[in-house]
Amino acid sequence: MNTRIAPKTVVLLGIPFHDVTMEETLAEIDRMIAERKPRYIATANLDFTALASWDVELQRILMDADLVLCDGTPLVWASRILKAPLRERVAGADLTPRLMAHAAERGYRAFFLGSDETVLATAKGVLEERNPGLTVCGVYAPPYARLLELDHDEIAGRIRDARPDILLVALGSPKQEKWIYMNHRELGVPCSIGIGASLDFVAGKFARAPVWMQKAGMEWLFRLKQEPSRLFARYYRDFVFFAAALYKQKRGLREPAATPAPKASEADGVDFFRQQWTGRADASVVLSGAFAIEAPKENAFVLLDLSGVTFMDSTGLGAIMTAFRQCKQRAGGLILLRPSQPVRALLQTLKLDRLIPIVETLEEARTASRSLRAGEEPRCEVSADQRRLTIRCTGDLTAAPSRALFETILREWAAAPLVRTLELDLSDVHFIDSSGLDCLVRARSLAQSRRNGWLRLAGANGNVRNVLALAPLNEPFKLDIIAA
Repeated sequence: MNTRIAPKTVVLLGIPFHDVTMEETLAEIDRMIAERKPRYIATANLDFTALASWDVELQRILMDADLVLCDGTPLVWASRILKAPLRERVAGADLTPRLMAHAAERGYRAFFLGSDETVLATAKGVLEERNPGLTVCGVYAPPYARLLELDHDEIAGRIRDARPDILLVALGSPKQEKWIYMNHRELGVPCSIGIGASLDFVAGKFARAPVWMQKAGMEWLFRLKQEPSRLFARYYRDFVFFAAALYKQKRGLREPAATPAPKASEADGVDFFRQQWTGRADASVVLSGAFAIEAPKENAFVLLDLSGVTFMDSTGLGAIMTAFRQCKQRAGGLILLRPSQPVRALLQTLKLDRLIPIVETLEEARTASRSLRAGEEPRCEVSADQRRLTIRCTGDLTAAPSRALFETILREWAAAPLVRTLELDLSDVHFIDSSGLDCLVRARSLAQSRRNGWLRLAGANGNVRNVLALAPLNEPFKLDIIAA
């Protein structure tokens, strides 16, 4: 019987963080490697929280991550201010050497991806010298390119051939997180981690701040002195965001009068497992297990009624984030029903409402579940005058669905040689990541291969528009985007 207790999750500035120590992190990695399922870990610092506030794809990546580590002393401070204290900062620069020592002890195989050849060779040598028996089964520094321009097949082939247990990706944030999200399931590596500049520190390219500066939360000042031209604007943006976002979340956590917090659960037909929270959804109630959420079967949607919740803190939000991730992993989803005004305001402040559907009625919930449900075949039709091929897409356009969609596009486009306009109806697409973006880029190239051919997007919602707007492409999209 599996008695493992999942780490507590708290939401800080819109990002779910797991309350784990360094030793608990290593234990979680041991579990991932033992289970042999592809999983990934994010080491999120203050810059992550700022970027995720603007980049819905990065926020979703962090919401789906199997473990989000707090890599920033200001975030530890924020957790205490918000009365959801994280016990420890687990920095990527500390985790990397500690994990490699642990890997040597356990016989794990590691692969280093990113940075440059000199750094990789030096870091590999240093870590092997420090840890006799460490197996670095491969290193690769791909030629610099934007995310969608990388040779993903070449990189994936090298990693699969090496058969690592741990993949350390040093492509820089958020590029490395987006690359991992696009590829980790196909790679089959049990534990992939974005580590930023950690190998640069190991190789001696950059020096770490003294320990006293790290503990005092002043490591940023040490790094700023090393790279002022690159880091000044970033740090200024991050601290402005931090102050404003922390104030807004703190303001949303005003204490109401105490009320009881019963729980009721019931199956709602074949599509929903309906659950109701009432009263306070705070740390004391959540950690007692009273508000545990779990989909009872594969492909099921949890409908969480929050209309009677009078107060929700960062730990209550963390319970929702945990349920969101678990439901997605079981090919289902989480939908929030009629959240009370203070809960709705908090969700909107942290921009969680753009990824977790909020509905007012059961009928709206059923409509939302249909648009979120994965695995439905795209619907295709050709206009009466044979000039337009419309393909209606549903669900999230992430790695596997995007590959299936492009196969459909290729087949249907070849079967309609007179068509000049390829229209993708995205009205029922809730989220798109860089895999979906790559699918759109290839669809555009396919359409433009015909004389006067072009690609048109219909019904693109806010999340899709966000990914398109932030896409670092050499050629910007020239699409007819019609509002949903």
